[in-house]
Amino acid sequence: MDTYSRAPIVIDLFCGAGGLSTGLRQAGMDPRVAVDFDSNAIATYKANHPEAETILGDVSQVSGEQLKRLAGSDDIDLIAGGPSCQGFSTHGKRIQDDPRNFLFKHFVRLVDEVRPKMFLMENVRGMLTYGKGYFKKQIEEAFEEIGYRTAFAQVCAADYGVPQLRHRVLFIGTRVDHIELSFPKPTHGDRKLGLKQYLTVADALGDLPLMKGNFKQEVRSYVSPPQNEFQHYARKGHGNALTMHVSNKLSDQAQRIADFVRQGQGLRSVPPERLPDRFKKMRTIGNGALRRDCTTLYYRLDPQRPSYTITCYYRNVASGPFLHPWEDRSLSHREAARLMSFPDYYRFEGSNFTRQIGNAVPVLMAKAIGLEIVKSLRNAERRPLRYSKVA
Repeated sequence: MDTYSRAPIVIDLFCGAGGLSTGLRQAGMDPRVAVDFDSNAIATYKANHPEAETILGDVSQVSGEQLKRLAGSDDIDLIAGGPSCQGFSTHGKRIQDDPRNFLFKHFVRLVDEVRPKMFLMENVRGMLTYGKGYFKKQIEEAFEEIGYRTAFAQVCAADYGVPQLRHRVLFIGTRVDHIELSFPKPTHGDRKLGLKQYLTVADALGDLPLMKGNFKQEVRSYVSPPQNEFQHYARKGHGNALTMHVSNKLSDQAQRIADFVRQGQGLRSVPPERLPDRFKKMRTIGNGALRRDCTTLYYRLDPQRPSYTITCYYRNVASGPFLHPWEDRSLSHREAARLMSFPDYYRFEGSNFTRQIGNAVPVLMAKAIGLEIVKSLRNAERRPLRYSKVA
């Protein structure tokens, strides 16, 4: 029987709102089971992937047999997911002993129990340098012990048509001897190399209406037909009713700062004498010179460039590069979702939308990775399967 007369079966651990599963499905894969401890994320996942089974709970309590039973198959092609990694994220305090850093051990355990042909694990770039590569070595050794060859790469979401400079590390692995481990080549970047131009904030958001002081209107209309390939993608299968395009009015302090911030500028563009006292301290070091960091606090997005990383704090302009390029306000949920390349039909359920969107895997990056994995699986099916000795 041709192994891939069907779509490759996927189990998504730490699934969050479903960005990874959505991209893998766009690549022709079949997410059958998803696991997460966040009830809001699971509600969103169910709303957008009704055909998949979901487990709401602690991954440490999940077994491989349970996953295979819910998937309806013992022949799983891929286990994918991004174990929580805030303990060594560069956006927060980097704490080596943060228990979230070791959730990958349950990922490894479930790979060992399910024995998929391949795995995919996504993580933050900071884990490569923390402790001189301690975590990277741990991950590679853990998979080697259960009989999986591994490879890793650093990728940027913008290289795959996502309008966002989001850098991540990917680990892939296989127990099948002749499956080649490879990563997708960039499709966007330097046009001199024959690549498409990076998608910009304007490319992503240009058809969305400005709010003009009305920050809470629940449903709005697009201001134009789709103007480019990305906007066509975002609006495919969706009507003219734009949802979740709501935002926050700036605080008085944020407004006083925003008055001085032009597109592509941040806190350092504000005259020091106009800064609140706590920011004056942030502007200088011991010898009185201006600091070189804090460059993206109160940063107004440059419409002619991809956005910076969308985090869980995109509604707080004081925390990073989340000041709207054309209006004095934070990004809306829909704008943040667009910058993560979620289609506009995608429904976010429950609450904590900022966490659901900011923690997601960008959809189009996931699609590019998925296409590469599908290619590896299909190439391997043309040869007799040979597995590593560890069973």
